[in-house]
Amino acid sequence: METTQELQELSFEVALARLEELVAKMESGKLPLENLIADYERGARLLAGCRAKLDAMERKIEILKADDGKAGQWTEFQSETPPRQSGELF
Repeated sequence: METTQELQELSFEVALARLEELVAKMESGKLPLENLIADYERGARLLAGCRAKLDAMERKIEILKADDGKAGQWTEFQSETPPRQSGELF
């Protein structure tokens, strides 16, 4: 299982691909209950990471759309996500 740091460093596309693999494996109905629960927890962390990345990109797009560019300056994107506490996954 990935560490918190490894999960945070995954690109959106890689995290989504891993989440899709987990879902397919879980839907097969061939996993022991312990594995199913562990995969569910991993999938929940991957999903939270994907949502956080999408939310950040959506905020960035809104900032870019609001800047008309006439002055030739772009507003620098500042993440509204608070710093992570140790032990938090996403």
